[in-house]
Order: sequence, then structure tokens, then C-alpha cells
Amino acid sequence: MQTTPPPAALDEATTVWFDGKLQPDASVAIHGLTHALHYGSSVFEGIRLYPTPRGPAIFRLSDHVERLYRGARTYGLEMPYPAERFCEIIVEVAKASGRDAAYIRPLAFYGGDTVRLAPAHVCETHVLVAVLPFSGLIKGEEAPRCAATVSPIMKSPSAALPSWVKAGGHYTNSILALSDALARGFDEAILLNDRGNVAEGSGENIFLIFDGVLTTNDGGSDILEGITRASVLEIARELGIPTNVRTLTRADLATCDEAFFTGTAAEVVPIVRIDSRIMPEERPLTERLRTTYSDIVRGNRPAPGNWLTLVG
Repeated sequence: MQTTPPPAALDEATTVWFDGKLQPDASVAIHGLTHALHYGSSVFEGIRLYPTPRGPAIFRLSDHVERLYRGARTYGLEMPYPAERFCEIIVEVAKASGRDAAYIRPLAFYGGDTVRLAPAHVCETHVLVAVLPFSGLIKGEEAPRCAATVSPIMKSPSAALPSWVKAGGHYTNSILALSDALARGFDEAILLNDRGNVAEGSGENIFLIFDGVLTTNDGGSDILEGITRASVLEIARELGIPTNVRTLTRADLATCDEAFFTGTAAEVVPIVRIDSRIMPEERPLTERLRTTYSDIVRGNRPAPGNWLTLVG
């Protein structure tokens, strides 16, 4: 991998690796007829780099890359590296950034200079890794809390757009839902699926708590089964908290004792309001899971698995 010195202004700079070499973010150029720009034909991940007592570490790197590669296969994107090598590249780019806390965005997309809809055998695959400052990405990140509304925008069914793929074009659905929620004074949207049941937030999974039981839905509800979601379920089981994976109904939003969102950027965010319902101020299980997750990703508590990749 070709390297150049990391940018000086770490509070603002983004370190970018594009098709095999590091380069200044302002110099990255794509063709105006890039297929992904016109049709959303890309897959991506959001990965966190955390400061830990042993040095900067990437959270669940191999799991993120595995999902990225599954998504690439779904859309026929030919990744130019084996998954193991791409993990190494991400570590190298994170190290070159000089950061100990960051948001990492790997992206694979169809290029080309055509407006043909089908990209196979016409458009080449490009791969990018960006390491950018995390500060400011999440509203109220010091004391996260969220007012949510049930969205009038339906979550796209998996039969139409496979929910297990984190693809660029899929997020136009989320853009509509989140924009509507923000316009109505909320922080986040809760999307329902085509059966009228709860799917997920615009970019997060949702958990509800009933009588001490941690409850969430699964892929059958048209969700992206998030890596943070899986981590929280595993942490809960290790802590002895009962878990239940089932369909979530709109009525469940009105009767749950606690509710929270999970996501790579958001981590664990308490939901303090759902439409007109003000949630109870006491959130013992949410807070226990939130603080435990925060301690694990920052290396202050052992993880249930090999979840941290050191950037040495």
C-alpha cells in the first residue's frame, strides 16, 4: 500500500485510501457518469475506532468486512482483495490517519462511464476506505437520548430490496423517513414494515424491554441485523438478562417499559419519547447495557469474544 504522511489537522481531516493508495481527500475524483452516483450501486460499512488502554482498536472489524463482502456478492461487485487482506488494509489506513478515535467508512461501488442500468461486465468495482473524525456525527453524543416517531414511510420489504445488505441505494428509504421525523421535531424515525409491524430506525435497530426481558426483532421483520444489535444480545446473555427475539408490534411501543436504539455510530441510545408517549425516566436495563457496551468497546471490560483489533 502506498502511503503518505497523515494530514496535520486531525480535528477536520479525513484520511482516504482509494483503489490502492492513500491520497488527500480533496483529490479523490470519480467520473460524472459513475454508476453508483446515478443508481446507488454501492455497499458500505460504518466501523468505529476506539481509544483503549492498549492503544487504538477497531471494533468487530472482521464481522463488518464479512457483511460488506456478502453485500458485494449480492450486487455482483467483484472485490479486488480477499476479505482477510481488506481487513489488513483497513488497519493500515486507520494507523496512517494518526487517530485513536474515528469513524471508518469502507465503500465498494460500481464506476464506469455509462448510464446503462445493469452494471455487470460494463462497470468496474472501485474500493475506498475513509477514516474521519467521529466528533459531531451524533447529536448529543455526550448524553445520548432520542425522541422517536412512528414514520409514515414504510420500510422497504426484503423481497424488494434485501434488508441484509448495507447498500447505498437502500438508504433513500431512510432519508425519507428521517427527514420527515426531523421536520416534525423528532430525532429519529421508527419504520414499520409492509405488515404494519415494527422494523427499525432509519439507521439503527430497536430494542424494547418488558418486565426485565430484552426484546427485539429479526431479519423476518425486514431489518438489517446489525453488528451492534448482535453484540448487545450477546452482552445481555452474558449478564444474565433474559432475551426474546420476536415480531414487534406497534402496540408494543405503547406498552414497553424501556426502549433504545443500537447502531455503530449511536452505540446504545435510550428512547425517551415515542410520538406523544413520554417514556419512564428510570431505565435500569438500558443504562446497564449502555455502560457495559461502552466499557467493552473502549477496552475497559473483557468482551464476550475477540471483538477488538489493535491498530499498532
